[in-house]
Amino acid sequence: MDAFQQMSSNERKLTPTEHLIFEAITADPESFVQSTTTMAAQYAGVSQSAISRFCQKIGYDTFSEFRMDLMLSLSTHTPTQTASQEKNPIEYLCNMVRATDISVKKEVFRNLTKRIIRSGKVITTGGGLSAPPALMLSMELLKYKIPCYFAQNGQEMIYMHVVNPDDLIIIFSSKNDTQRLLINIIQDLPKNRRPYVVLVSHSATHPLKKYADDFILLPTWQTERYPVYIEPMTSMLAFCSIVMLSISKLSKKDPEPLPPIISGMF
Repeated sequence: MDAFQQMSSNERKLTPTEHLIFEAITADPESFVQSTTTMAAQYAGVSQSAISRFCQKIGYDTFSEFRMDLMLSLSTHTPTQTASQEKNPIEYLCNMVRATDISVKKEVFRNLTKRIIRSGKVITTGGGLSAPPALMLSMELLKYKIPCYFAQNGQEMIYMHVVNPDDLIIIFSSKNDTQRLLINIIQDLPKNRRPYVVLVSHSATHPLKKYADDFILLPTWQTERYPVYIEPMTSMLAFCSIVMLSISKLSKKDPEPLPPIISGMF
């Protein structure tokens, strides 16, 4: 049996706490594949000892052993295809765009679009590979004359001096708590100054999820069970493009090109 079958076959034996772990893993298995015991405990909201007991109860000596089997299981849990049905890898890129559109409800796109248009200003941010989508969205919003600022990772706190409750902060974060300091600062602000926070992520158990006013979960090649690797940032970029299409439709305006950047300045 693979890791998923091992968990399912022992599900009736699990305690309520172990059930939380089971649900967290099945909802977002790729996060656990790349986790340590400490990180796994944070994702599931339990203790490290609970993670160890869970692994032992479903037939593994350690979390490392379970994690390895889970990784192997993910690699084999892909749609089977005959040689004549094999897809061009490019098709999976197209499928990821469709999966992104499907995973986010139309109402979510519509509400986010309205909030962006009505906001006093929009601040986007992201660390590592989550930074390009944040930068892309900020540049695209400027084409519609929507006040927007891209806050580089580590510089977000500067903008907190001028935020208001009618402002919107969009955080792109795949799975880690890179923006923990930013969230802490926002939480410390008086409620009459606290901006609206939207978190766009790939992890259903993101450690900062509970601090966001809105949480948007995007697909990855692993959750879609693709047999080829697709950079996770792909769905974030697709998400930004879909948001811009929604803004264009709702505002009934066409984007205006930005002036060229010369010597690092507009």
